[in-house]
Amino acid sequence: MPPKLHLERVGLRYERHFVFRDVTFSARGGESWAITGPNGIGKSSLLSIIAKYRIPSEGKLTYEPASVAFAWQSPHVHPPADLHVRDIVRDWQRYKPSEINSDFYDRWKLPAHKPLHMLSSGMRQRLLVGLTLSLTTGIILLDEPTAHLDEDYRKQIQSEIVSRMTNPELLVVCATNDPNEAALFPRILNLKEYAA
Repeated sequence: MPPKLHLERVGLRYERHFVFRDVTFSARGGESWAITGPNGIGKSSLLSIIAKYRIPSEGKLTYEPASVAFAWQSPHVHPPADLHVRDIVRDWQRYKPSEINSDFYDRWKLPAHKPLHMLSSGMRQRLLVGLTLSLTTGIILLDEPTAHLDEDYRKQIQSEIVSRMTNPELLVVCATNDPNEAALFPRILNLKEYAA
């Protein structure tokens, strides 16, 4: 069943001040959205709400199916640093509806035998984005997926994102500050419009 997502008047408050309020939109499989806005506007926080990692201060989210699968890449969430790359990939395959081919390690230039703490920040980024993009059905959530990567990997990731945008089994949502990256997406949610 293609995924569907609906946010109705969603808001997030830190202490007594709202970061954003009244965010309302609907999205479905085969669509792709960029969430844009300046730093500190709440883009990453909104993704964490969509991923059910954080509870909104107000409003309601509904998902179809209710048990929809998520793949969430975020610079704030990492697997334990002592796990080896191959173990992280195996765990991902065990718990996510994903398609990871035998060329995964070569395609993303990843050493399967190394622990996460021995990877460069770019390698960790490629691992997490690569895993997220391997989801075959559900909601893909990307948080600044090409930040801190060289131009070749930026192009590779953007090409892989574009190749998933019209898949009816996937809904792709990307938080980005990069106007060139945002321009890849046919639908834009400018979070600045919902700033409290």
